[in-house]
Amino acid sequence: MSRFLQYIHNLRGLAILFVVGVHAGGYDTDWVSHPGMRQVLHAFFDPSEGNGTVLFLFIGGFLFQHLTRNQFEYKKFLEQKFLNVILPYIIISIPLIILRMNTNFQSLSLPEGFHEKPLWYQFLHHLITGSHMPPFWFISTIVLFYFSAPLLHKMDTRNFYRFGFPFVLLVALFTYRPVHNANTFLAYVHFIPVYIAGMWASYNKERILNLGWKLLAPLCLLYAVLTVYDLQGAFTAQREMHFETVLENGVVLFNVYMLKALTLTFILLLTFHKLRERQMPLLEVLGHYSFGVFFVHYILISVSRKVIEVAGYTIDFTLITYVIFFVFVLMLSIVTVYLVKRLTGRYSRYLIGS
Repeated sequence: MSRFLQYIHNLRGLAILFVVGVHAGGYDTDWVSHPGMRQVLHAFFDPSEGNGTVLFLFIGGFLFQHLTRNQFEYKKFLEQKFLNVILPYIIISIPLIILRMNTNFQSLSLPEGFHEKPLWYQFLHHLITGSHMPPFWFISTIVLFYFSAPLLHKMDTRNFYRFGFPFVLLVALFTYRPVHNANTFLAYVHFIPVYIAGMWASYNKERILNLGWKLLAPLCLLYAVLTVYDLQGAFTAQREMHFETVLENGVVLFNVYMLKALTLTFILLLTFHKLRERQMPLLEVLGHYSFGVFFVHYILISVSRKVIEVAGYTIDFTLITYVIFFVFVLMLSIVTVYLVKRLTGRYSRYLIGS
């Protein structure tokens, strides 16, 4: 069996498309004239759990099991992740953190009294938690996944998937993201079941993919029903929940948004497998550039928004202006990654992860 899976590669391209789509949409205050359209986009991109986030982690677990099931060298694995993910994160983060520390940067993800702390503390806090750039919490969390790799590899057995995995999945279905993604450990606990779900799917991929429409049809129906209820505002309590609320108040509330995101993930897995012979140029490019686009897209969004504000315009998205801005940021991200790759060659992986 080939180690390269085209349908998973294209799925990774779609995942970064989701991520850019969520972040390009900005905030509720950017949709003053069209709050209803904002709600529809929320239902599509699902910012509560993040379809892109869940898809990325699921793919990560899928590929981890696929590539290491017969041979796993932890030292080599960590070296690769350090060079291709952690090192680019550090290189990109250092100037950003210095900028944040010299501009009185305010963020809801920062603890109270943060700016009274010593500079070395502020620097390390930003670097360890990713608080200097909203999407970077993901890198801080995924590093814990890498440290867990030996345990995850030992769990890659038929007995675990049969008896242990259902209980692990319940953790994701009854917990939520931490407030403002500010707690790396809680994010790890909440999302590690998604990664393991990807491992489970890879272990059972032949059986799952062979089901085809027998599985795809009911999943599509379930997703459609959940989306309709979501648009009607049926899951308000879940949208406002956080992991801290679960711990502090002992709240037991089923996470419909995680179910919705996982349902969509399996729908896309089956669909992309069916379309694996189709050429998907944009998704193929995004699959290759995924980490590079991840690292640069929010910087480009922030700069673009600042240029718009300096020009004297107020952002008030319609569907058309949102799509234009989304496509602009996406294309600009791709071009930026392409230019960095052309200028730095094989060293680009150490600079932007692509």
